Amino acid sequence: MSDRVGGRPTIFLVARREIRMRMRSRVFIGGTIFMTVLVVVGIVVASLLGGNATPLRVGFSDESQALERSFGATAAALGANVTVSDIADDDTGRAQVTAGTLDVLVIGSASAPTAVAKTAMPPSIESALPLAAEAARLSDAGLSPAAVVPVQLLQPPSPKDTENVLASLALGIVLWIALGQYGNMVAQGVVEEKATRIMEILLATIRPTRLLAGKVIGIGLVGLLQLAIVATAALATVHLTNVAAIPALGVASILGDILWFLLGFLFYATAYAAVASLVSRQEEVQSAIAPIAILQIAAYLLVYATLPNPTGPLATVCSLLPPFAPIVMAVRMAATDVPLWQVGLAIALTVASIFGLTWLAGRMYTNAALRLGTRVRFMDAFRGNARG
Repeated sequence: MSDRVGGRPTIFLVARREIRMRMRSRVFIGGTIFMTVLVVVGIVVASLLGGNATPLRVGFSDESQALERSFGATAAALGANVTVSDIADDDTGRAQVTAGTLDVLVIGSASAPTAVAKTAMPPSIESALPLAAEAARLSDAGLSPAAVVPVQLLQPPSPKDTENVLASLALGIVLWIALGQYGNMVAQGVVEEKATRIMEILLATIRPTRLLAGKVIGIGLVGLLQLAIVATAALATVHLTNVAAIPALGVASILGDILWFLLGFLFYATAYAAVASLVSRQEEVQSAIAPIAILQIAAYLLVYATLPNPTGPLATVCSLLPPFAPIVMAVRMAATDVPLWQVGLAIALTVASIFGLTWLAGRMYTNAALRLGTRVRFMDAFRGNARG
């Protein structure tokens, strides 16, 4: 059987056909809009909670003005974005807080300050002000704050700050949705062509393995385009909201996320295509792909176990296993610094699994693609004993 039709490789023709079909579908258009909105809203919320979009305006009146330098250094060390200013007196400061031109007013003495806010006190102020006051009390006692207070107290506790956790969680959700959506699309496409007997026409001129490869590549490119649109929206929102300091939203991190999507798609798409070839009716698709869908759900749930402790044993082991690595490792890399050897090992294991699944899916697809009627058993499709 020829590998070329009209001078073009058959895989290319099948991939082009899939791209045209899928990009016109409501699933592509609606899914792109939903994921873009999800990511943009997540970034905006992260910027608001982190206070990175607009600096907190903190005013100091009377004796508390001695705290300005210490407070500013402490707030910066804790990752808070603040501006400080002198206020003439308490009444003027309270009026500015009420009017909204000042976020927080600090009154009282340097060693026992009191913060005044219009509504809830920002968490960054609650953390920084007591440390600055403690430094003032130590200075009044003739002691050096640096010699008494451990320097670590003035450093950010870890890279898992509020903004990064939200960004990492949004990443896990987007990857889970995208992998499930496009893996399901591959399965539905296989069964649809099998049920309508279009597959018989296609296989008259195209080898089964090449038809499978073209379908996976075409749908994968559509998914990559969708993810690129979402990533572009994310980078634009990062620029507008000034949260570029969040590691999970950097250009390099987003490129890494796209790599994990590609690896995850190749892994799950080939598995979806293999099991979908065992059935002949659309209503049987969900039951056929259920075991693979469960693995994806497990990977999604592991995101919530990973974020509190991305360097723990559970997160480390699960991020290396191919069924979970495309989601869990991506989330770990967004939440914290992952050793390069772990990233490399996860990629190597996933790539090796993709090659193994490709061989298995090609064998099953070849043996079961034209078998209509009752569901083909896995071992029959594997051995080539399937009967129509």
